[in-house]
Amino acid sequence: MNKDEVSAQISGLDETDRRLIQALQINPRARWSALAPIIGVDSVTLARRWERLSGHGLAWVAGHPGAGTRGPSAIVEVEVEPSATLEIAGALAADAEAFTIDHTAGGRDLLVIVGAADPDALSEYIMGRMRRLAGVRATRTLLLSSPFTDAGQWRLRSLSAEEVASAERTVAAPAAARGHVEPQLEHDLLQILGHDGRATVTAIARELGTGQRRIREAFATLSAQGRLVVRTEVARAHSGWPVHAWYFLRVPANKTERVGSAIARPNEVRMAVSTIGPYNLVLSVWMRTLAEVQRLEAAIEEGIPGVSIADRSVVLRGLKKEGRHLQAGGLATGTVVPLRTSLLHR
Repeated sequence: MNKDEVSAQISGLDETDRRLIQALQINPRARWSALAPIIGVDSVTLARRWERLSGHGLAWVAGHPGAGTRGPSAIVEVEVEPSATLEIAGALAADAEAFTIDHTAGGRDLLVIVGAADPDALSEYIMGRMRRLAGVRATRTLLLSSPFTDAGQWRLRSLSAEEVASAERTVAAPAAARGHVEPQLEHDLLQILGHDGRATVTAIARELGTGQRRIREAFATLSAQGRLVVRTEVARAHSGWPVHAWYFLRVPANKTERVGSAIARPNEVRMAVSTIGPYNLVLSVWMRTLAEVQRLEAAIEEGIPGVSIADRSVVLRGLKKEGRHLQAGGLATGTVVPLRTSLLHR
């Protein structure tokens, strides 16, 4: 099958696809039988739809290290020689430290979210690895501080309020943390769930050669401790919000908390985080049209006194997202580079 045939086959999501994806955004590991009455489609059909969506990279579920596992993180703006952009992006995409990579138009050529086990390792990666790549002109580092919202909280808006409430009721009550999970088991779980966040307990136990009860208890403990987060992603070009932009804001220090909380509310905002560097608040937003980039910018500056948008960049192409390589249109590939964490470095 050639590229044009593949593109025609995955040209978009229908309304049932969108409803299914939103339900999985609410509960990524929900049973099909629990979602069937909400979506209005039988469980067998839902399973087949999900197989098609995930198989084409239109949507996927992945487990990620939570805040309790990740070390310090930063947004690194990279300026590169034009002829070296693709080569540098490819080199960084192979690194576990580079979680997310966007090729952008604006004041930076590449925007990379990086993380490491500790501040020394983060510094070494930025100064030693990134700046030594042939073709890198300059880097600017924004250390991530307090998140106000992240992409895991963003939703497609295809379900009614009542259906959202029904989907939320499928989420099991948080289990109490049951002691300690061995670092090797935690590492192995993150590796498996990074590739497939819907992998069953039975399949995981079989792959690791251990008991299902041990896997269930480890999963519950890691989730309760914030060391494991499972979330559903959707290919941006097919989401209904195909335009991705980054905004770099300056906010008076005494207003950062209030402004950050307020600015995270618009539907377009996927990530809002305070940073330490030239800007102290950074937004990642998805929009329906390119014209909305300036419209949202004006709305922010007019609606929130004291906020100054110092810079902005539009993403031309996402190359990597939370460890997963992306192809054109933001479609997921089967290539996953597990994120660098503090595990097994203690």
